[in-house]
This record gives sequence, C-alpha cells and structure tokens, in this order.
Amino acid sequence: MNLERLERFVFLAKLKNDVGQKDINISRAAEQLHIPQPYLSKQIKQLEEELGVELFVRKPRLALTPYGKVFLREAQNLLEQVQRIKLSAQQAGHGEIGRLTVGINTSISNSLLPDTLRVFRQKFPNVHLVLQELLHEESRQRLQDRAIDVDFENLYNLQDVDDQHCLTYEVVHREPLVMVLPIDHPLAHSSQVQLQDFANEAFVLPSHNSVPALHTLIRMACMEAGFQPNVVQEAVWMPTVLALVAGELGVALLPANVMNLQRRGVAYRKLQGQSPVFQIAIAWRRDNPSKILSNFLNVVRAVVRR
Repeated sequence: MNLERLERFVFLAKLKNDVGQKDINISRAAEQLHIPQPYLSKQIKQLEEELGVELFVRKPRLALTPYGKVFLREAQNLLEQVQRIKLSAQQAGHGEIGRLTVGINTSISNSLLPDTLRVFRQKFPNVHLVLQELLHEESRQRLQDRAIDVDFENLYNLQDVDDQHCLTYEVVHREPLVMVLPIDHPLAHSSQVQLQDFANEAFVLPSHNSVPALHTLIRMACMEAGFQPNVVQEAVWMPTVLALVAGELGVALLPANVMNLQRRGVAYRKLQGQSPVFQIAIAWRRDNPSKILSNFLNVVRAVVRR
C-alpha cells in the first residue's frame, strides 16, 4: 500500500476539521499539498480501487463514507506506527536505542564504572547496558567470540595475547598500588610507608589463577624493593583479600581503587617514592561497527578526562 496515498487521504479527510469548514474541500487540500487537484483526485481514486471500496461520496458534496471513516482511523494508526518505526531506525542509527554487553571486573567497578554508568544513562537512557562480571581467562575469549561487546581489562592481560588480531584497546585508568594493613599493625598509623618495610611480613595476594596480571605486578614490585613476598594466602575477590588482612593473616599490596571499599579492621597507606602502577584498558573488536559501542567509548573517554 502506497504511504503517500495514505498520507494524502488522511490529510484530505481531516482538512475540514482543521480549517473549520463544513465540507471536505479537495481544491484547498491540493493547494496546501502543493500538487494539482486532478493529481490528488487520481490518487484518492487509485486508493479506492486498491481497497475495493468507496472512501468518499462525491455528491451532493464530498464526504467520507462509513467505510472511509473506519479506514481513516486505521490509516492514522498505521501512519503513526510508521513514524515510530522511522524514529526507532534513526535512534538506532545514532546509537540511542539497543543494548551493549560490557565485561567488568572489581577494579573498574571500584574506579571508573560508577561515573561511566551515570553519564551514559543520562545521555542514552534507552540503551540497555548488560554488565557481566568476568575473570580474565574468560573475558578476552568472550570478546573474541562476540559474546560481549566491550571489556575492561588489566593492560598486562591484553599484550601479545590476541592470536586472532581482532581486538584493539586503549588505556583508560592508571593508579598506584597501596599497602593494606591490619588496623593494629605497628605501621598502620604512619602517613606513608615504604614497601621494603614489609620484607619480613606475611602477604595475602590476589589469586594467580584468577588475576595473574595483578598477582605478577605485586610480586615484581616486591622483588624491586629487594625481597620475595612471603605469600601465606591467595584470594579471588578483593573483599576476601581485605577480610583476610582484617583477620591479621598478613598484609596486602593492592590497587588504590580498593580504598573505595570501606572495610572495618584495615588501614590503607600510600607508598613513599615511585609506586608500582596498575593500568586498566578498555578492549573491543576492531570490526564491531556498533554506534552504541562508539558512544560508550566516548563516554568513558570523557569520564577519564575529568
């Protein structure tokens, strides 16, 4: 069915109400549509022939038939639906509706994620963000398999590991490591500490199997400070590491974002000198054309620049 004919039928049928006239005036309708009256009459006749019913009676004056009144209601509904479809297509093309699946981890959740979510939802309220908490060994594979659209990951995990050469990334967050001490530790009340001060301490480390990049960074930092850490326990999740420190199993060296976790029984202390730096990158497939993804990346960049 020709949409132009529908639109002109509706315009003609409603014109008398719009201009306050008693009768439907096809000449006025043609004038306002900027088309010749015979062409408008032909279009209405073609529509009637297509439907097999008369929409207007012509004598003694032009008026809607009972069929025409029913058809007018349905035609208006259809045209409104067409407008909604057009709007949806335009919004989708601008990345304003749809969904994006985002891989996250504890570090990004404690740092950039809250501001990113707030700004993105303000700008694109009709985009549904699906957040998936992932460990490093599954996040990259899910990204390569298109199971997720974008992933926040430790920079170390993204170097020389993309066998398919299909991923790209950029660093979005850098932060120092801080010491986490039991609240009654002798150095807990010092404003700053040195890493070598803990050479003889027991350490609680993030699990090598779950977060190998952070685990390796911590070990390397200790080695550069002149000692091998005495690891008495490993844990997968940051809250678990904090709980073990609070229970006085040992001390921990963690990214500064952990200070956003309020845990009774622990103290956070900055390291003197040049502290090891933990870096988070955002990764995505090079061939992902999604406008939503592009919008999300721009929001992350804007949050980073603040």
